[in-house]
Amino acid sequence: MTSSIEEERAGTAEEFRPQVSVVVCAYSNERLPQLNETIASLKKQTYAPSEIVLIVDHNPELQAELERTAGDSLRIAPNTGDRGLANARNTGISLATGELVAFIDDDAAADGRWLEELVACYQDPAVIGAGGRIDPVWEGGAKPAWMPEEFLWVIGCSYRGMAEGSIRNMIGCNMSFRSSVFEEVGGFNPDIGRLGSQPLGCEETEICIRALERWPGKRIMYTPGARVNHHASLSRQTVRYFARRCYFEGVSKVVVRRLWGGAATSAEGDYLSRTLPSGLLREGANLIRLRDPVRSASRIGMTALGVGAVGAGFAFELVRGKIGRR
Repeated sequence: MTSSIEEERAGTAEEFRPQVSVVVCAYSNERLPQLNETIASLKKQTYAPSEIVLIVDHNPELQAELERTAGDSLRIAPNTGDRGLANARNTGISLATGELVAFIDDDAAADGRWLEELVACYQDPAVIGAGGRIDPVWEGGAKPAWMPEEFLWVIGCSYRGMAEGSIRNMIGCNMSFRSSVFEEVGGFNPDIGRLGSQPLGCEETEICIRALERWPGKRIMYTPGARVNHHASLSRQTVRYFARRCYFEGVSKVVVRRLWGGAATSAEGDYLSRTLPSGLLREGANLIRLRDPVRSASRIGMTALGVGAVGAGFAFELVRGKIGRR
């Protein structure tokens, strides 16, 4: 591994063909069918990973099953930290040997050109991280009619209005970094991230902010050509989950804001001022023209619910933190 970003290759004439370690974190026996699809997709990449590091998060039964069936094609290890996705990822980082470290969820399958598209971003020495498009695969066959396209981040997928090119942060199901980023700024913050099914998040946001604060002249890229398909279970297709996930997004944003100030919500202003109004205008026009008015009305209502739930979580955690400090 290189020791710092400044020591990365400076020339652009020669093609950069790094070794890539892919880290997958698993915790649930119920996801084993999807995990097998994840592993199969990684073995069919046009740009082959140098290794697949599979971290099992405090589930000895699942680890034993994987070790029995996977053979020598995977590097399987337990999470050496406390239970949770951030510590599982950090364990994977500590074992990874590639110049790039890529992450994919255990219920997602990568397109055959996924790694090739991500590696292409790193031909620019200024790029320290790159992520790609995440498309939902709906259990049951179809997206819920009430789900606004602008809120697909709720299920960990790319949403309508998501910017292409240089971005503040990636979505965890499809992201990669130069290994030197972790050597310099450390790993994912376990005080922020998801624990099992608890819908906290923003650990990806926090580490991206941390890296860009360290290297203001560097960039993190979103390239839609690097695609993965993400399983959207029925349990995540409910109004209850939608509201709960939005609420905890607001909580998580406050936690990150305490660490990094306004940088934690720098991208949300554009989302609130452009992305959501554009969606509401589209659905409002459909409603007026009687183009599937019931579904359009439901998506308008869910947009209001989502914004309100995020705001409630943000306000509660903000007040709770102030009371705690007193």
